[in-house]
Amino acid sequence: MINYFGHSMVSINDEIVIDPHDGGSIGLKRPEISSCNLILMTHNHYDHNAYELIEHKEAKLSFYGNFEYLGYKISGYKAYHDKVKGKRRGETAIYKVSWNNHVLVHLGDIGEFPKENIMKEISNPDILFLPIGGLITINSEEAISLAKDLEPKAIIPIHYWVKGSLLPLDPPDQFLSKIGQKIIEVKKSLDENNLEKAVYFITA
Repeated sequence: MINYFGHSMVSINDEIVIDPHDGGSIGLKRPEISSCNLILMTHNHYDHNAYELIEHKEAKLSFYGNFEYLGYKISGYKAYHDKVKGKRRGETAIYKVSWNNHVLVHLGDIGEFPKENIMKEISNPDILFLPIGGLITINSEEAISLAKDLEPKAIIPIHYWVKGSLLPLDPPDQFLSKIGQKIIEVKKSLDENNLEKAVYFITA
C-alpha cells in the first residue's frame, strides 16, 4: 500500500518513508505516521528531512548506490535541484524502490532532466512520483515532458501548492489539465496491485 502525506512525503507498506516533513513548517497538517523501518531523504532541506519525528531503524540521506533492505531493492541516483549543476540549490537524490514485481521511482526535487544513463535506469516504473510545482523544481510543462520520456504506468504528482501551504509553488491545475491522461482522484492511499495507466491525484 502506498500512502501520500502531502508535499513529497510517501510511505511504502508503512515500512519505508521517503522525504518526511513535519507539517507545520510548510503549512500542512502533521503526517499521521509514528514509525517505520527505513527513512529515505532525497536531500537535506527542511521540508524533506524531518526524520526525527518518526521512530525508525535506519535513515539514509542523499544516498547514491544500491542496497537491499527487508526484501526491497533500492537504488539512489544523483541529480540536481536546479539547472546549474547544483550551484543554487544543491543535489537531490532520485530513488528507485523495487519489491514483489513493483517498481516505484521518486524524483525528489529535481530541477533538470536526469542524465541519459539515469533515465534508462528509471524508465517504465509502475509508479512515478513527479514534482510539478516549479519555481524550485521542474515546472508542469517540464514534468509532462519528463513523464512522456519515462513512460510510467501510474503518475503521482507531488511538490505543488495546496491551500494553506507556505511554499511558493504552482498549484496542480495546469499539470492536470495538460497531461492528457485519465485523472483518478483518491484519498491518501493507493493499492499498487490495482493500477491503471493514469495520473493518480492523491489528496493527503
